Amino acid sequence: MEFGLWKYMFANVQYRLSGGIFLRIFPNKPKSSQSLRFDNTYVFGELDYINNLRNRIAHHEPICFGNPVCIDTFYAKNRYNRIMELFRWMDIDGASLLYGLGHISNACEQIDKLLQ
Repeated sequence: MEFGLWKYMFANVQYRLSGGIFLRIFPNKPKSSQSLRFDNTYVFGELDYINNLRNRIAHHEPICFGNPVCIDTFYAKNRYNRIMELFRWMDIDGASLLYGLGHISNACEQIDKLLQ
């Protein structure tokens, strides 16, 4: 299944049709507060950020360059951290699941050091 399908499972209409069952895949999700709600809309937004990263990579667009053109690892690091956070919410060992891709943080740190 395409990643976009999973994102839209948390869109309001689809989420309501499911009876709200989809949030159960996140047993370690933080509790909502009055100021911050960790509901289907929040998860939809997080999955949308990740889907945008996936699309940029799939279309060979830069993920370590800012606008105007400059080397900037914030976008890549931010998206990677969001992915790892959702894995923690699902009680998944992200490092094991992404074995071989864990070098992203190290690569970004090395790029950042070159810019100092």
